[in-house]
Amino acid sequence: LSLHDALPISAPISEPIVIADVGIWHPMAPTAQGSVFDQVDSYLDWYNANQAPAAGIDPATASTVGIAVQKSHINTKDECHYVALISELESRGARVITIYSGGLDFSGPVGDYFIDRNGKTVVDSVINLTGFALVGGPAAQDHPKAIRALNRLDVPYLCAVPLVFQSFEEWQASELGLHPIQVALQVSLPELDGADRKSVV
Repeated sequence: LSLHDALPISAPISEPIVIADVGIWHPMAPTAQGSVFDQVDSYLDWYNANQAPAAGIDPATASTVGIAVQKSHINTKDECHYVALISELESRGARVITIYSGGLDFSGPVGDYFIDRNGKTVVDSVINLTGFALVGGPAAQDHPKAIRALNRLDVPYLCAVPLVFQSFEEWQASELGLHPIQVALQVSLPELDGADRKSVV
């Protein structure tokens, strides 16, 4: 059976949705723009008018949590752990601003999206869900640059540990706990940025 015979000639082919290399993402945002915003003001306008009421969040009193994620997981739809964390935070009454980057330097997006045009920090805390240090990923950290970006925010900073080297069950059953590679890349190096504590997700 040839590919020509297997697929109807009239089958529609959707145009690809190309999203910017950096931006603000929310799984419930309008899909016409790839669920992505390029300005924190426009994102908060949409969020406060649409997502907050739907989630039962009062924008006037809610705390705001900034989340940093990797673009690759959004592109490949491997974002279930992102959606789960966003949903959990929102169920507890918090607003979220989730930023992503196609690269490994999050200092720019942190400054662009967690700080408004007037220089005011718009998040009350930040969770790094990339599994790596804020700048440089697993191989080329720039801790002074990351520290400058975090000092500019001046809010609590958490670095989560996604279980990418072992399953949750393997982690629970292990006498070592986290895999040694994870301890080095996802615990020790983020601590040099000033990450306060870690969570396994």
